[in-house]
Order: sequence, then C-alpha cells, then structure tokens
Amino acid sequence: LLVNGHVAEAQQVFEKAIADDPEDARAWLDLGLAQEAKGDMAAAERAYRRATEIDPRFAEAWNNLGVLLRESGNLPEATRTLERAVSLDPDLAVGRFNLGLAYEDQGRLDDAEREYLATIQQLPGDPVPRINLAMMYLDAGRPDDATAQLRGARPMVRGDVLLSIAVGEALRRAGAPADAVVVLQGALEDANDAPPTALLAELSLAYYAVGDLSSAEKTMRRAIGQDEIDPSLQYAYGSILAKLGEVGKARSHFRRAISLDPDGPYAERSRKRLDALK
Repeated sequence: LLVNGHVAEAQQVFEKAIADDPEDARAWLDLGLAQEAKGDMAAAERAYRRATEIDPRFAEAWNNLGVLLRESGNLPEATRTLERAVSLDPDLAVGRFNLGLAYEDQGRLDDAEREYLATIQQLPGDPVPRINLAMMYLDAGRPDDATAQLRGARPMVRGDVLLSIAVGEALRRAGAPADAVVVLQGALEDANDAPPTALLAELSLAYYAVGDLSSAEKTMRRAIGQDEIDPSLQYAYGSILAKLGEVGKARSHFRRAISLDPDGPYAERSRKRLDALK
C-alpha cells in the first residue's frame, strides 16, 4: 500500500501491526515511513526512535532517524546517528551515503569523501554518489577528480534527463565541455519534443564553452522561447549574441534581464556588459 501511494491505508495497517505486537521494530520503522510520507515529521521521528529503542542494532532505523535529523538541521545528532547506523552495518550503502552528506554539510570533506567512495564501491551502477562526490570535488577546487567521477557516471544517466543535466553542468564547470555536450545531446534525444528549459540552457552553455556559437545561439533562443521571464537566460543569450558580434540584439537582452529583476545578480552583470559594449 505504501509503495503504491496509499499512505493513509498503509498507516492504518502498520498501526494495527503495532497494536498486535508493540515490540515489532520493523512495524515502527514502516509506520515512520508512512508518517514521513504524510509530512508528519515529528511523528515519524518518534516512530524511528521507538524502533531503535526496541532493537538497538536495527541499522536501517538508525539511518532513517539520521536522515530526518539532518533534514531538520540537527547536524550533530544526525551525524552521530548515521555513524551508529554504519557501525552496525558497514554494508548499508544508503547509510554510508547519508553519512557522507552529513559530513559534507559539516565541512568534514575527508570523511565525506571516504563515505562517498565506499558507497560507490558498494553501488557501482548508481550515478548519484558519483555526482555528489564530483560536486564536492568541484567546490573544493579539484576539477580533475570531479571529471573522473562524472565520466564514470556518464553511461549511467542516459535516459534520466535531470541527472544528465546535473552531469552536463558539472562537466562544463570542471573544464570538460566536450563531454558535457555529449551527455546533454543524449538527454535532448531522450526528451523528444518536450525538453526542459534547464536542459536547453545548459546545452547552450556547453556549446558556448566548446566554441560552437551557432549551436549555442540556436539552443538558447529555443530556451528563451520556453521561458522569456528568466533573467539568467536573457543574460546568457545576450552574452552569446555579443560574442557573435550582434551588439544591438545583445544590448536588448541585457536590458531585458535588468527589467525582469532589477536588483538581482544578472541585472548587475548585465549592467557591466552594457557598459563594456558602449
């Protein structure tokens, strides 16, 4: 019932199971999942804590509790809780991944790297840990390490447009725009006739980074056709047009970016570009 989205009915069944056996730790865990699906995080936390009280060696319950605590901003207790989950079951890949997220949130990057690498070893076909590790490497100024992880993730994201956008953006940021173009072109094929605007925008930026200005202009124009009120798209299109020497059109789009969000970051960038074009 829970997997099929029948949350209220699932919760009733779990509550009946607990009424029949109040010491059923698995039933408490699953009740917490149902409560979390309903958005009742306080009740879910109580259920997860009860599961750990009944069975202190229940690694999955410690993991779920740790995730909830991290999402609520209680990082110190979340980290201790997730460390408990991993110590109980070092092969619990989801626990190691969540512990990596908690360490990264705290700036403990060496510890986060260790947990992400362990997760990748346990789940070699899952691109998400690789993408997270690559993003962390990028933020830490390690583009070569990021590129290695992203190239490993490339074949795994085909068919998933959102993950392809993430990988493409990260590859471009890491200084591998040609790889980004390949990933994003594949995602565009997968999206058929309804590509997300974010995919078109990112593909345009990748084309720009490899020097294919014609494709960059065409693709960004298509993105703006889907969302004319995004100042970042207006700014990016103005930059492409300026590079192509179409100064008048570029000015128009920089002005449009300013008018859409006069106090935003792209307005400030657009003003600087307009000054440079005088």
